[in-house]
Amino acid sequence: MKITRYFQSCLLVEENGVRILFDPSGHEAVDSDKFGRLDAVVYTHEHGDHFDADLAAKLAGQGTAVYANASTAAQISTKPNVVSDGQEFAVGSVKIKAIELPHCLMWHGEPGPQNTGYLVNDRLFNPGDGVQPRGVTAELLALPITGPDISLKDAIDFAHQLESKTVIPVHYDYIGTKPEVFAHVAKGLEVKIIANGETLEI
Repeated sequence: MKITRYFQSCLLVEENGVRILFDPSGHEAVDSDKFGRLDAVVYTHEHGDHFDADLAAKLAGQGTAVYANASTAAQISTKPNVVSDGQEFAVGSVKIKAIELPHCLMWHGEPGPQNTGYLVNDRLFNPGDGVQPRGVTAELLALPITGPDISLKDAIDFAHQLESKTVIPVHYDYIGTKPEVFAHVAKGLEVKIIANGETLEI
């Protein structure tokens, strides 16, 4: 599996020639051609650092399959594939399972929007900004290390709850948390830091 990280929580996952893009935001819309051919784009939730409606419509217009939960899909004009909790679907040879998780609390203490995590080939879990995983285990985790209500401790606890052995820090560009600091304090976890635009094969 090859994983390329872009701004905030945008990940390009490549497996067996299948190319799936997760959570490209408006930040990535400026240069969306850099992603090349895509088989699917998948959104965890509707916040602007994870989602851009115009970019979603553009990618769909290019023939890319688009997947999103109901709340996010309602904002996309091209009628994407709506996924529900527990649903399994395939993109080519890649199997994906949608798992709904509550979004972390917002700055004002209120709940966030509908948030859906995705388990890819029973190996990589991308939780969006989700918390409180239930019945999910994954050896490899795209881990948000900071957020409105996510501390470094919360992130470490989340990884241990999923029994993850390896974590890729995400969701730190806007707030400015250094992934190196997270790696220093995350005892017992193998932390793989991927710079913006860099690819990891794992």
